[in-house]
Amino acid sequence: MTINSQTTIKALLDVKQEEVIQALEKLNRNFRRLRNPALRKLLAKRVSISDACRIANCREEDFLKAMNEIGFRLNEDGLGILTKAGDIFELPANDRVVELDVRPVISANQDPLKLILDHVNKLKEDECLKLVNSFEPIPLITLLGKKGYKSHVERVSENVILTYFWKSEDKAKEGKRTEESCLLGSFISFDNLLARYRGKLKEIDVTHLEMPGPMVTILENLESLNPDEALFVHHKKVPVYLIPHLHDKGYEYLIQEEDNAKISLLIYKP
Repeated sequence: MTINSQTTIKALLDVKQEEVIQALEKLNRNFRRLRNPALRKLLAKRVSISDACRIANCREEDFLKAMNEIGFRLNEDGLGILTKAGDIFELPANDRVVELDVRPVISANQDPLKLILDHVNKLKEDECLKLVNSFEPIPLITLLGKKGYKSHVERVSENVILTYFWKSEDKAKEGKRTEESCLLGSFISFDNLLARYRGKLKEIDVTHLEMPGPMVTILENLESLNPDEALFVHHKKVPVYLIPHLHDKGYEYLIQEEDNAKISLLIYKP
C-alpha cells in the first residue's frame, strides 16, 4: 500500500492493524489510545497521518519512516517529508506577539471562535497571535490555513498548548462569503427553522459523551443525513472546533440555549 501524510489511520489499520499499533506505540506512547476499540472506530477513519502527528506531538517524518519500515510504500509527498529540512519557527519580539487565552471562554461554555477571528483580523503584517488553549485546535489551524495563515504549535504541558498564527506572504484571497459571516449567526429564528424541517428532523443527544465523542457522533450522523433533512443536537456546550468542519461540508447552523444551561444545535444545508 502506498501512503502519504493525508492517508487515514483507518487505511493503515485495515491493512496491518497490530503491526501498525505496535510500531506507533514504540514511536510515541500517545498512540496507545489506538488499543481502544471505541476510539479506533470513532477517530481512525477521520484522522489523517498529518492530523495524528499533530495530536500526538509526533513528527510526520518519524511516523512515515516507521510505516515504511513495516512495509508501507511512500509516494512522492511522503518521500518529500522524509528528505526536506524541517521549518524553523522563530518567535517574534514580545511587542509583536498578541496573546489570547481562550480557556476561560471555553470553560464558560461560550464560543471563542469569533473572538479568535477578531484578533486574527486585527493582526498587523509583522505581528503574531499566540493562542493559549488546553488542546491543539486542529480545525482552527485548517480554517486559518485556508485563509493564508501559517501556524506553529508548542506543548508546554499536557493541558497547556500554545498555537502561533501569522500571515504568510501569499495570503489567500477570501471569497465574497467568508467563514466569518457564517459564524455571526442568521436572521432565521430557531423555531421557524424547526418548523421548516418538521418531519425531516433527525435528533441526537450527545450531552452524556466525553470528548471527542460529541464531535465525532455529530459528524457520523451528518454523513447519513439526506440533503433535505436537518440534524437537531442536544449538547452541553457550543462545539467550538466542530464549526470549521461544518463550513467545509457546506452546512449552516443555529444555536439556542436551553433552560438547563445546555444548548440546542440545528445543523442544515441551505
